[in-house]
Amino acid sequence: MRFQADKPVDPGDAQSVPQVQQITPALVREQQAAREAESSGVTQLLGEPKPYKIGPGDVLSIIAWDHPELVVPNLTYTIGDTAGTLPSGPGLSTQSIPGFVVGDDGTVQYPYVGKVRAVGQTASQLQAYLKKILVPYLRNPQLTVSVIAYRSKRIFVEGQVGQPGVKPITNIPMSLAEALSEANGVVPGSGDTSRIQLLRGGKSYLINLPELAEKQIDASKIMLADQDVVRVPPQTYNQVLVTGEVSRPVSVSLHDGRLSLNEAIGAASGVNPTSAEPAAIYVIRATPDPAKPDVFKLDSSSPVGFALAEHFQLKPKDVVYVDATGLTRWSRVMSLLLPSVTGASVGRAAVGGY
Repeated sequence: MRFQADKPVDPGDAQSVPQVQQITPALVREQQAAREAESSGVTQLLGEPKPYKIGPGDVLSIIAWDHPELVVPNLTYTIGDTAGTLPSGPGLSTQSIPGFVVGDDGTVQYPYVGKVRAVGQTASQLQAYLKKILVPYLRNPQLTVSVIAYRSKRIFVEGQVGQPGVKPITNIPMSLAEALSEANGVVPGSGDTSRIQLLRGGKSYLINLPELAEKQIDASKIMLADQDVVRVPPQTYNQVLVTGEVSRPVSVSLHDGRLSLNEAIGAASGVNPTSAEPAAIYVIRATPDPAKPDVFKLDSSSPVGFALAEHFQLKPKDVVYVDATGLTRWSRVMSLLLPSVTGASVGRAAVGGY
């Protein structure tokens, strides 16, 4: 087998000849800058926890002390898995208590004052507002407002976690660390914490947790928002194939999202000293267009090449291919032909030929 960089990838498309990029110090610096830019994209997700703001569908407890008539008996809500502050357990999952459901229009209906806008306010803000507008009806009203069921905001956790699914956002700030904890953590030995994907508003962010820890960035500072999707891929997605003229073709996993070209070749026990062409080590990287992969070429015939290979970082699904020398390819062709030639000679001798 031989990689022919000057031949079309798609035989039916003469324009599908890959553009081979030589691995140079400039390319390595460009790659490092791209990695830094990718990491900096995550920093915009960092923030401080904020108080929970009421949304449509939430259920509120509004208690006016010394005024039991304001707790309307027929406004009850069945507490289920989305309950926030109430205890849960056997016998409690269907507990019904007085509550005020926030309507789709963002309001709650309350005695004396009618519809009151609740959406976008914290419980304490709504409490202060209700106290103010109830003054004409109650002497020195004392109120307690709290959210008893969180139904307006949620995030989704998918992939290699213990308990994937929908997770409601409650008064406990929903950070990335909290989301993974509520999903019973990443499955040990299966989930890849170096390539966690966060989908938000049509944008995708790649999060490398070990790298963040290295930079002393706490995952609990990555705050999630309503409708965010957190996806933990399997570790099998982060492998690199090393093949060609190496001592032992092998698939290598990235470690914490990193694997240099040198490390990949080392995992294959190095290049074959008798058959490998050190000036023709290729890295083939798939792109959205299967006919136009990115191809990188390393000349490792000098010590500089080895230094570059140490700094050139591979990506999941890369293929590292070490080409054979011209003499090796010629020898292999001859080894295929010689048995046929020898057999023909023996046949001619048997019938008295030359």
